[in-house]
Amino acid sequence: MADVKLNVALFYKRLNLLIKSWKDGNGPDVESLQSTGGILLVAGNTDESNPYKKTGALQTFLLGYEFPSTLTFITHDSVTFLCSESKAKILTPLAKPRSSDLDPDDNLKVDVKVIVKPKDPTAATEAMETVLASMEEVSSKDQKLGRLLKDKYTGKFVDEWNSFLKTKGKEALVEQAADISPGVSVILATKDAQEIEYTEVACQMAHKLMSVLCNQMTNLIETEKKITHEKLGDLIEGKLEDANVWKGAKYAPDFDNTYADLCYTPIIQSGGEYDLRTSAQSTTERLKDTGIILASLGIRYKSYCSNVSRTIMIDPHPTQEANYKYLLELQKFALEAMKEDVAAKDFFSTVKSKVATDRAELESRLPKSFGFSLGIEFRDSFLTLSPKCSRVLKENMIFSLILSFADIEDPFDSSKTYSLQLIDTVRVGKEGSTIVCDGLKELSHIAFFFNDKPSKSKNGKSQNAGKSTAASPTKKSSSPRKGAAAVVTTSRKGRLRNDGKEIDNEATAKRKIHQKELAERRQEEGLSKYAEDDGTGKGSEVKQWKRFESFPRERDLPSAVASLRIIVDTNKRSFILPINGFAVPFHINTLKNVVKQEEGDYTVLRFMLVAPGQITGKKEDTPFEDPNATFIRGLTYRSTDNEHMNEVYKKVTDLKKAVLKREKDQAEKADVVDQDQLIPITHRRPIKMLDINVRPAFDVKRQAGDVEIHTNGIRYQSTIRSDHRIDILFNNIKHIFFQPCDQELIVILHIHFKSPIFIGKKKTKDIQFYREASEATFDETGNRKRRRQNNGGDEDEIEAEQEERKKRAELNKHFKSFADKIADASDGRLEVDMPFRELGFQGVPFRSSVLLQPTTECLVHLIEPPFLVVTLTEVEVAHLERIQYGLKNFDLVFVFKDFTKTPIHINTIPSGQIENVKEWIDSCDIPFSEGPVNLNWTAIMKTVTDDPYEFFKEGGWSFLNSQSDEEDEDGNSDDEDSAFEVSDDIYESSSDDSDSASDFDESASDSSGSSASGAASGSGSEALDWSDQEKQAARADQNKKKGAAESSSKNKKGKKGRDPSDDDDSDVSIDSEEEAKKQKKKKAPARKR
Repeated sequence: MADVKLNVALFYKRLNLLIKSWKDGNGPDVESLQSTGGILLVAGNTDESNPYKKTGALQTFLLGYEFPSTLTFITHDSVTFLCSESKAKILTPLAKPRSSDLDPDDNLKVDVKVIVKPKDPTAATEAMETVLASMEEVSSKDQKLGRLLKDKYTGKFVDEWNSFLKTKGKEALVEQAADISPGVSVILATKDAQEIEYTEVACQMAHKLMSVLCNQMTNLIETEKKITHEKLGDLIEGKLEDANVWKGAKYAPDFDNTYADLCYTPIIQSGGEYDLRTSAQSTTERLKDTGIILASLGIRYKSYCSNVSRTIMIDPHPTQEANYKYLLELQKFALEAMKEDVAAKDFFSTVKSKVATDRAELESRLPKSFGFSLGIEFRDSFLTLSPKCSRVLKENMIFSLILSFADIEDPFDSSKTYSLQLIDTVRVGKEGSTIVCDGLKELSHIAFFFNDKPSKSKNGKSQNAGKSTAASPTKKSSSPRKGAAAVVTTSRKGRLRNDGKEIDNEATAKRKIHQKELAERRQEEGLSKYAEDDGTGKGSEVKQWKRFESFPRERDLPSAVASLRIIVDTNKRSFILPINGFAVPFHINTLKNVVKQEEGDYTVLRFMLVAPGQITGKKEDTPFEDPNATFIRGLTYRSTDNEHMNEVYKKVTDLKKAVLKREKDQAEKADVVDQDQLIPITHRRPIKMLDINVRPAFDVKRQAGDVEIHTNGIRYQSTIRSDHRIDILFNNIKHIFFQPCDQELIVILHIHFKSPIFIGKKKTKDIQFYREASEATFDETGNRKRRRQNNGGDEDEIEAEQEERKKRAELNKHFKSFADKIADASDGRLEVDMPFRELGFQGVPFRSSVLLQPTTECLVHLIEPPFLVVTLTEVEVAHLERIQYGLKNFDLVFVFKDFTKTPIHINTIPSGQIENVKEWIDSCDIPFSEGPVNLNWTAIMKTVTDDPYEFFKEGGWSFLNSQSDEEDEDGNSDDEDSAFEVSDDIYESSSDDSDSASDFDESASDSSGSSASGAASGSGSEALDWSDQEKQAARADQNKKKGAAESSSKNKKGKKGRDPSDDDDSDVSIDSEEEAKKQKKKKAPARKR
């Protein structure tokens, strides 16, 4: 210890904190400490078997180091050290502090004495008598001494001190001392900035070693090398001193891995028998190459401890994955509940209650304690997260948060059990706790797949179906990209003879199991979510009656009414009609429409008013204050003053249009939220990206501008017009996407908002910044140059291609860097997402076929407006429509968890993509179903929103699967598993489309109707197997050829009037010539048209 130098300023800072807490602290934990007048610490020799003692922890807290064979006596105004001469040299600077070492705002004055205990017995006795005198002075004031009674030390120093007390007859003075351990625990639990820094370094080192452990373990399993748990733990322990492991690490400015030590030997467990206690040890059993592996380790850096434990899953089955995902959710919940001023026992009961509510079967598998205070001591038994600890959590306390499920029965083998454990070092905050160093816990990080032979469960179902058959391990990814990429690779590798069928069957079997679990989960969530629903639902909200007032008093009428002519008052939004000599005002909202007719010399105006009982199509009846009252439905006026009548007609129609436009604008602005003000950066220049185009643009003409990153958002400023400015706040950004210009003409930075904003007069939920990747250039003289150089002109073309590739790479790098800077400026609220082109598929979300590309969190189309962004976490279920033999494409429908939102339809997806789409949807944990026809989702969603609880009570979304199950079961019409009766109105038809058209939108699209009819036409032969259908199709082709020959001779325009059922996607079968003739007769009217 000759090179040790103490931080004098830190010593006095922490000593003052200790004395203040001692004198002024509140709470039951410090009562025993407050009743004492002095603290006596007697440290003996270092105990290697038990390095964590509170005496050493208090020494380290004050001095920065542990001082063995040293006596420390602390009072309210003095500190006395009794030690050897070598230690006294280190402690002497404390007795003579400089003014810079003392806090001028601190009024406490403490006298520090360092007494040398000589080797001479007589001189040593005199030194000890000095300390005893200070102890007796405290005792004379009727105050007890305080000691840490649980600490038991041995050694020559302790023996000499005890012998001295016995000789002086003062043993009782020490034996009657009060135990101050709880009070010291509370004081040491709250960490200062330096302690938190050391803890962070310890956590980062622990995570680094855990990463090394995972890599080492997977390499051993992959190479089929045998190793015991104990030996693997020793192997990882040796990595702590390996300089190559820590090479380049910058966990702190003065980081030095030689200051680190292991809190305990790493604990490795596998094989079904798991000890989840902190005191567990690695066994001499061999590491198993399948199932669950638990790994725990802790690093101590500059005396401050960390603790981390991870569950590593080898070839897990879906139940294990689901339980582990819930463990992650539980940790997130625990972090939110673990905050300042919450009692430890209350935190325990809160977390346990959540498990009892969510997963009652796992409640008994929870540990008896959810962790303990962590610091200089690895485990402080006086501050635990258990039902018996009433101590209150405070900000900057450090805990080891332990969440685990012990001995869960394996559903595939009742004789086996497995355990899951997740431990992290967390820091308590005012509004919740944060993990000091997070990572290496997502399913994609800890799940590995080696086995290509699926194990069988008790019921014979495949356990590991669909896992990678590669020689190297494949991580299970929860992200759409990685999951779907694995699917595509598997399907391509499986094209070789029977191998492909086995892989496809295995993948399908696993997918069915997973989909069943997802469907059951959705059903349970729906029942629990709407259990308290009053049965009215959001979809049954009744329109409220509105009162319109034109003129409050008669004297407010315009003077022109005396002429008893029709008057239009634009300001009051009313028109005044003369009725039996009275001027009667009508608000424009009471007018349904006005019709003008010319009858000879007369012009007739018919005012049709809104009244109950009218046929209003899709719209619900307008509510009335008293529907049983007498209403005027129409009034007719005629006059020979054609000019006046025309003027009235024009004013009324213009006023009606203006009111409807105003109401439409108000409805459009209803979901627009007022944003906060953008806070510009003033102390430096903001980060900019220059010459960027924006969509949607302010004007029709494209304008370039600059994008700047500011304190709480980003700003687009046009370089042409100063008033063309767009402020985008980070708190309104839902997703941010970067799409490179690879195989595209533009590079894109796309932002999807939580709430829409206005750009000019356009409301939008998306904004896009882009730049063109290349310009189309043509060399008019290229041919001459090539001829002159004898085919050497290709060099110019190659050079141009290289320049274009270079420009594209620079654009990608520039935009990606700017997107990352936006994410960094948002303080972690945003994460840049990127479409994966290799997983894309063609589809028609709007009017044209586009490439739809999955991202980590969404399904997007960003190249051309209208843009499509589907947030996958908001999707309740997906349904595949028009899944029939012989059809070249199918449709996909996403139903949102918010049932008031209209489902999104993606039509005309090529049938060759169906397996990839299914695997991608399954990898996103979205339950999906499939059916042979298009459904009327308007009617379905109305049923759901009218009474959601009743909908889920009667089977929920299982009716979607029941339709496809009927097809698989040779036309069985009854589905005993679902009590939900599917009515005929859920299937789309042309009549439904026409009936549901809006009064104000007469330009309904025919595309959905045509696809519905095309799908319905092929549903008649679904009960037949494929061989029978092929025979019927062949006969149908022959009959069609005959019919075509006959019809062509009679009518050459038959093609223009052909029935949609004659399309290639149709699956209609005609078994005889008579049926063919019937079909021709049915099509005859179409040919005439």
